[in-house]
Amino acid sequence: MNFIWFMLFSTIEGLSVYALALYIFRYNFTRFIWHSLIIIELINLQNYLTRAELASMSYSAPTINILITILFFKIIVRIPILQSMFMTVVGYSIYMMLQTFIISFSFSLAKIQADPVKGYIVQCLTGVIGTFIGWAVYRKGFGFTFNFERLRFKGEQVFVMILIIVFILALLLMMYFQDVYANLFGFLLTLIIFLFYSIRKEARQID
Repeated sequence: MNFIWFMLFSTIEGLSVYALALYIFRYNFTRFIWHSLIIIELINLQNYLTRAELASMSYSAPTINILITILFFKIIVRIPILQSMFMTVVGYSIYMMLQTFIISFSFSLAKIQADPVKGYIVQCLTGVIGTFIGWAVYRKGFGFTFNFERLRFKGEQVFVMILIIVFILALLLMMYFQDVYANLFGFLLTLIIFLFYSIRKEARQID
């Protein structure tokens, strides 16, 4: 049952982060909601397995989540890598500030750590409010409109493809030497999906 609650409320949280990042930068989140959901579910599954089975790697989960989010914006939304980084930082930062604000007016951090239900309530409130704020900003025509396209560097797509391949190889080595095949499978599958989309995009550009 803990697994179901973890996946549910982590999904609400993840969708809120993606919605904030996309809406604030004037992208319609609903266009990418199904893509977002697939990637977020893979991330959440991997986070759960890592937290449950690989406690020594649990601290690396936020960094990996940020990396995957950057790749999502770059490959799926098809925006420059620098904009992807900026959007990711903005999305997570606003979500964290909003969550901190909600915690300060609801439960203490100690109570949340002691009672998972209170943590899920905070996640749900932050997710719903964050998504609504992003949608309202987009609906009112506010947000960032800076043209990041001029910051796209030559060979960016090839660079990202090489980076993904390097990550896949590093992950395969980690899975082999640490004998944790199932625990890191979600990360590996996510990277393979990104590589597939990246190669397909490159092929279309060549055609």
